[in-house]
Amino acid sequence: MTDESNKEIGEFIDCLVVAINQGMGKSNAPAVETGELITGLRSNRTPNSLNPEGGMPALDHLPIAIRNARSGPLRIRYLAECFEKIADTLPWYQREEPALPKFMRGHANAFIIGPNGLEERDGVVIGASLLAPEIEYPHHNHPANELYVVMSTGNWRQDNNPWHTPGIGGLVYNSSNIGHSMRSGSKPLFAIWCLWL
Repeated sequence: MTDESNKEIGEFIDCLVVAINQGMGKSNAPAVETGELITGLRSNRTPNSLNPEGGMPALDHLPIAIRNARSGPLRIRYLAECFEKIADTLPWYQREEPALPKFMRGHANAFIIGPNGLEERDGVVIGASLLAPEIEYPHHNHPANELYVVMSTGNWRQDNNPWHTPGIGGLVYNSSNIGHSMRSGSKPLFAIWCLWL
């Protein structure tokens, strides 16, 4: 990994921390929990040697999603710009859902920080999700706490509660093992997610 790559990842993390801290007033995330996340983001970094992966149809929507994110609050514009600098270096992947061919064609995820990302930091995994228009991400849960920084329009749901729209710059907090999903409308859905225990 080059010095320029290290600098770009560092700038992305700085922008992510600002987006989280400034969005907390409108979030359901407890400050104690996100404090652990911020500590992990600021921890020592260990670069990984990974090859970028792409070729997924949903990635055709990434330039539009980034452009849409730039219409949001200043903190989201900066985060979108920092993300764009590293997007081509990311190991993109798909959640395997063979029974859902429309979903398989219409989504892409990427690891940024973590064992499968560009570098590792203590106790956190950071990534991005992209949905093409009119795609629903299947209902799922996991042991890790999760915080989404919402970079687009779209709808979000926990358990069987009604869908809600946090808007560009909103935060969505999913506590450990809570069921959750998201869906795009007429525009791509783009979000940065953070997982920590």
